[in-house]
Amino acid sequence: MGDAAQDQLVVRSRRGDAAAFAALIGSFERVALSVAFGVTGDAQSAGDVVQDAFLRAWQRIADLKEPERFGGWLCGIVRNLAIDAARARAVRTRVAHDLHEVACGGGPPASPELGPLDELGLREECGRVAAALATLDDVSRSAVVLRYYDNLSSKQIGELLGVAPTAVDMRLMRARRQLRAHLEMAEQWQSRPANGGGGRAGDVKVAYEHGE
Repeated sequence: MGDAAQDQLVVRSRRGDAAAFAALIGSFERVALSVAFGVTGDAQSAGDVVQDAFLRAWQRIADLKEPERFGGWLCGIVRNLAIDAARARAVRTRVAHDLHEVACGGGPPASPELGPLDELGLREECGRVAAALATLDDVSRSAVVLRYYDNLSSKQIGELLGVAPTAVDMRLMRARRQLRAHLEMAEQWQSRPANGGGGRAGDVKVAYEHGE
């Protein structure tokens, strides 16, 4: 598409011509996807980002005063949204690993460069952590998240939850023990022999109840 034709589509788009805008973004779709993928490293996330960027560009096209700058302007929107999406994904990954480390006493968090199998394992891990967190009472669950996600002190958590700092410390200690027991029980149950057997399940139940 020539520059003059592109500029004309921008002008028409600024007047509310949806067909002109559709033709305009059609010529930039591959570029936008490349920019988004370069930031997110994930094809699905990149596609979602581009769709959001096109919608935002349509909503803001009237603000573009120089039609010839459309390409750079659009890619700027794409990049900003992609950065936001990548940060949100990194936060979800970090929270899942941090909570698992708290509950299981694991090693350092895995690298954020995750492959498909790593992501599948992470989703399963997130599910187990979420189930374990669900066993806590509301105050203890909030205390765990505020400490290990927001890095708040016991004093700060206590002020938010309306309890004494010493009570926060006690809740966190019990919560860690409860989370560890729940996750260990889930892992043992998942790895049990296919033919089952009441003895193993009974042992797991006893271990959970006694916090071993």
